[in-house]
Formats: sequence, C-alpha cells, structure tokens
Amino acid sequence: MKATGFFLGGVFVVLIGWPLIGMIFEIYGFFLLFRGFFPVVVGFIRRVPVLGSLLNLPGIRSFVDKVGESNNMV
Repeated sequence: MKATGFFLGGVFVVLIGWPLIGMIFEIYGFFLLFRGFFPVVVGFIRRVPVLGSLLNLPGIRSFVDKVGESNNMV
C-alpha cells in the first residue's frame, strides 16, 4: 500500500504541475514496489559476461552488493 501510494501520488503531483517533487515520489515508490525483484536482476546481470565484470569493479561492487541483498524471503 505504501509503495503504490507513493507511486500514484507522484503521478498525481506531476499532473497538478510539480514535476520534480512528483518524480521523486514516483522513483521512491518504484523502488519500494520492486525491491524484492532487484536481487534477481543483480544475480542475472552478474552472469552476463561483460556486464558481470563491470559489476565487479571496486567502486561499483559494494553498491551492487547492497542492492543485491535480499532481506525478504521471496
């Protein structure tokens, strides 16, 4: 409910004329909606030859590890 509310609320805020604030709400709602799917995407991208090596670069690896963590049992 929270994620859907932020996403649709962001769409409404964009439609009433505040695009920057609305986009921030939409992005936050998007991440809340799909946070359970991000570990699957990261695991798939790590198996792709060129993209997997890019994700293992020192600066990117720590960020990708945090995004790829799964706190929920799906």
